[in-house]
Amino acid sequence: MKHRRTIIVVLLNILFCAIVLYFFANYSQLRPYAGSATKEVLAGLVLLATIYANYFLLYPLIHKKNPVVYWVVLVFVSIVTGLIEMVIAWPFMKYCCAAAVEQWGLPRFFLHHMMIVTARDLAFNFFPFMFRERQELRKALDAEVQVVYRDTQMVDVVDHESNLLMIPKDDIYYCVQDGNFTRIYTVDDRWFTRLGSMKHLVQLFGEEDFVRISPTVLIPYQYIWSCNGSEVFLKKMPWTKKPLTFTLDPKNSGTIADQVAEGLQRCKAETAGEQAPKRKPRSKSKRKPVVPPQQKLDRVHSCIQANPGCNTTDIVAQTEISLSTVERCLSELRKRKLIKYVGSKRHGGYYATALCSNSNQ
Repeated sequence: MKHRRTIIVVLLNILFCAIVLYFFANYSQLRPYAGSATKEVLAGLVLLATIYANYFLLYPLIHKKNPVVYWVVLVFVSIVTGLIEMVIAWPFMKYCCAAAVEQWGLPRFFLHHMMIVTARDLAFNFFPFMFRERQELRKALDAEVQVVYRDTQMVDVVDHESNLLMIPKDDIYYCVQDGNFTRIYTVDDRWFTRLGSMKHLVQLFGEEDFVRISPTVLIPYQYIWSCNGSEVFLKKMPWTKKPLTFTLDPKNSGTIADQVAEGLQRCKAETAGEQAPKRKPRSKSKRKPVVPPQQKLDRVHSCIQANPGCNTTDIVAQTEISLSTVERCLSELRKRKLIKYVGSKRHGGYYATALCSNSNQ
């Protein structure tokens, strides 16, 4: 994918250079004709050198330090470029424009055409400036989003009424790409939109908590129930009649299935309070299990004390805490021996340890 993108960028640059040179070789409305197609192409090459120098040198080195100096240098470079073009065209101009030179005078004639050429060069150099500004703005926004996500574990989304909201990462059930937008579905049967492709979400979330099972679908490991090698089954929610299923990317189904298996094993180890197995070097950092805030632990513990025998679904409904957070709270409370699970997996429930001891007596 990276090589394909590089090839496309190179081809677009070649096409741009060809268009500029064709324009200079056939059209000279923005300055006097140089006398031959060869000289016109040479003038076009001078302008192309200015454009690429602006994109790769002037903007990165000067604009960040001092924008005023950047524009002064850019105007100076455009004037120098215009002078070079006028020198290239002068042998032909002094014969074809002799009447205009005699009527206006050489300084006025030269200044008139220099202003036209300089204005044209500045207009051409405005395009690389806009491209670099857009890239820098996107990098700055991505950096801000990364900071917010790292510190709060919240994701910025837009609701149906175009209101900007922040939702917890743990509430994301799955994500589906829809054109230039990504549609985010949550565990409480809501969906939001987020501008940008799936690639931006993958870069934001990383590979520790989410897996991209196809080019258009991204799923958190904590809500995956199982994977049979060709399909992924999500955990059933209270509002779903049956578990949701998604088909793996046929081209990389084996690799994705192995990745899902590793993620499920890691999630089970974190839920059980064990040390997560070491993962193959696919990502740069390793994350430790996140301990829920004490306030949420107290809410879950109080709910179990008030409703002995309640299950996870009951706790989610009464505390209004996301399913993933409730599961982490239950795991942490069991490690602290404050609660205990009694009964079968299907009909059992959670009890506070004091209630368990009283029931046993």
